[in-house]
Amino acid sequence: MNHVVADAHCHTNPVKGIGARVIAEKFKKSDGWFIAIVSLPPWSYGLGGGLLDDYKKVVEILLHECENAKEAGLEVSCIGGFHPAIIDRLADQGMELEKVRELGLKVIDYVATLCRQGVLDGIGEVGRQHYKTMPERVVLAEELLEYTLEVARDSNCIVHLHLENAGTYTVSSVSRTMRKIGLRNPTRIIFHHVTTRMLAYIVDNNLSSTVPGLEGVLLKIAEQKIEPRYMIESDYIDDPKRPGVVTYPWNLSMVQKRLFEKGLFDEDYLFKINVDMIEKVYDKKYK
Repeated sequence: MNHVVADAHCHTNPVKGIGARVIAEKFKKSDGWFIAIVSLPPWSYGLGGGLLDDYKKVVEILLHECENAKEAGLEVSCIGGFHPAIIDRLADQGMELEKVRELGLKVIDYVATLCRQGVLDGIGEVGRQHYKTMPERVVLAEELLEYTLEVARDSNCIVHLHLENAGTYTVSSVSRTMRKIGLRNPTRIIFHHVTTRMLAYIVDNNLSSTVPGLEGVLLKIAEQKIEPRYMIESDYIDDPKRPGVVTYPWNLSMVQKRLFEKGLFDEDYLFKINVDMIEKVYDKKYK
C-alpha cells in the first residue's frame, strides 16, 4: 500500500507542549506530508488575551511553529484567528462585550492583512460556541463570523469554522451567510471537526470539511459510503494535561491502514482525501 496522510487541522504549543518540530518529525515518520497548524487561544501560551498585542505574539509563535514544521519536511498551512471561546473568557473576566467586539474585529483585520501579504494562509478558528452560553455572546460570535467571511471574500483567505453540531441547520445557516455576502470561493471555507451527522450534507453541497481521524468516525463514513470530498484532522491540542486530545497526528496513518486492510477504503479513496482535497482546498502540492 502506497499511502501518505495529511492533517488538515492541528494545534501545536511550544510553551506547554512538545511543539511543532517534534510533532512534525513524528508525523513525517508516520507517512505525513501536510499539516495545517491553527493557533490556540492566547492563554494556552501564557498570554492574557485582552490586548491586540497578545494576538500579535500568538501569531509570532504560530509562524515560528509553522517554520519548524516546514524544516522537518512537511508542507504547511498557517492559520490564526479569534476563537469564539475567547468571547466568553474575556466576558467572564469582566470585559464589556463592546470591548470584546472591538478587539475581535482588530484581530481579524490583523490576521487578514497577513493573509493578503502571504505571511499567513488563513483565519481560524472563528465561528459560534458549541456549548451553552449567553445569547448576546452567541450574537457577537455570529457577527465576527460574518465579518470574517466578508474579509475572506475580499482576500481569498482560508477560514476554519468552529461551530455547534446542529446537523443540516448548522451547515445551511453558514451557507446562507456565504451566499448573502457573495463569497466566490466557498471551497476555502472549512467546516472544522465535523461529525457524520453533518458530513454527508456538506459533501452533497460541495463544501469543505475536516473530520476527526478516529476509527469510529471513519467506520461510520465507510458505512454511509460518503464520497471522498472531505479531509481528515487530528485536532491535536498539544497539552500534556490532556494527552492525545483529539488524537495524535502520527496515529492518522495507522487508523487509515487498518480500515484499508478491512477493505473499507481503497488506495484511490485515501489518496483523494489525503492529497487531492488538500491540493484543492489549501493550494499545496504533493511532491
